Amino acid sequence: MSDTSKGIYMPLGMEGFELCHPIHEEDFEKINLEINGKSKANGWDPVSMELIQKENGKPLYFSDSPWLGANAMIFREKSLPSIREMMTRCGEFLPLECQGQNLVIYNPGQVDGALDEAESSILRFSDGGIMLIREYKFFEKNIEGVDIFKIPSMRVSPTFLSHRFVAEWNKNGLKGLEFKQVWRSPV
Repeated sequence: MSDTSKGIYMPLGMEGFELCHPIHEEDFEKINLEINGKSKANGWDPVSMELIQKENGKPLYFSDSPWLGANAMIFREKSLPSIREMMTRCGEFLPLECQGQNLVIYNPGQVDGALDEAESSILRFSDGGIMLIREYKFFEKNIEGVDIFKIPSMRVSPTFLSHRFVAEWNKNGLKGLEFKQVWRSPV
């Protein structure tokens, strides 16, 4: 059985764990546009970020992946050794500026032809672009052996993760993320 036949997941930030947001409001959109699966290694300008460790006066739990969103996963450098090799095969780590923290944002590669648009349940904009995907169907042959990816047919694609990535995350005791299964192979 292949890794993808066990499922494809999206990351979710766990309730009560650290968050990480851009200091400047306009950088939310910069991240949406630039963390798109196309390499930025030669043109990335690090974004200034703020690690949010308290919410409503209550301390938040330590996170190996302080939450911003499913489209832009942030990691502490010291948390990466156990999963770095897998992630490096599928994308790139880009530096962030965050006072007193060594954080990176992950830009996974795109997989053309991953999404089976005809079989997925998709809500579209009037111009035909994808607004929302209610139910995902993937072409398993196109994502075989890919542990982390984005789909190019969405302006802001979430990050998709293989069962293998989720298993490695859990095996290594990393904290701050949970995972929602969005697809399982019918085979």
